[in-house]
Amino acid sequence: MASQLSHLPHITNVAAGTERWDPMHNSIFQVSFTVPFIMQGEYNQDELLILSQQVISVNGLDNIQKPLQTHTMKYLGVDVAFFLPRLDSTGIDFDIVFNLNIRDVSDAYVFKLFKEWYNCIYNLATGVVPLINQVKAQTMTILEANRDGTVWRQIVMENVIITGMKGLDTLDYNSSEARTLTVSFHADFWDETIA
Repeated sequence: MASQLSHLPHITNVAAGTERWDPMHNSIFQVSFTVPFIMQGEYNQDELLILSQQVISVNGLDNIQKPLQTHTMKYLGVDVAFFLPRLDSTGIDFDIVFNLNIRDVSDAYVFKLFKEWYNCIYNLATGVVPLINQVKAQTMTILEANRDGTVWRQIVMENVIITGMKGLDTLDYNSSEARTLTVSFHADFWDETIA
């Protein structure tokens, strides 16, 4: 057993204090989008930049960590843990919350774009179900940065499909809150780069 602390709790004994390390913030990020092939003629890069500016939050990024599941076996009455040989899922489910704004008097741009994407998956009016390569966006990129804008983490989601929308369920005369839209996505795989 150690007889003394390795350092006392004082700023001069902590490298983060003496070296003036900056904290990481979860509010400095940017999300950029592509749209599915079936919608590409309707939305240009400037419009997708507007979409990026409406992002409030991204939830579910812990799902990037894909640990192997463990199981136990008994040997002479003793439990021994081992890893199962495969992952339960290699994809990721995540949500993005957006501001809902009206552009040009009646253009509910953010809602309209995601509603159109969602309707591409299954058209209730016609019963048409397009091929998957037409309704998946190629990429969605999430950048995290420090306070001077230097990116320290990049996550490129690949083969992204919309899986749901929520936030428009309730109308309330007593509310003065601005509306938001939570959009759920699934990506088949991703590439994470940490500086």
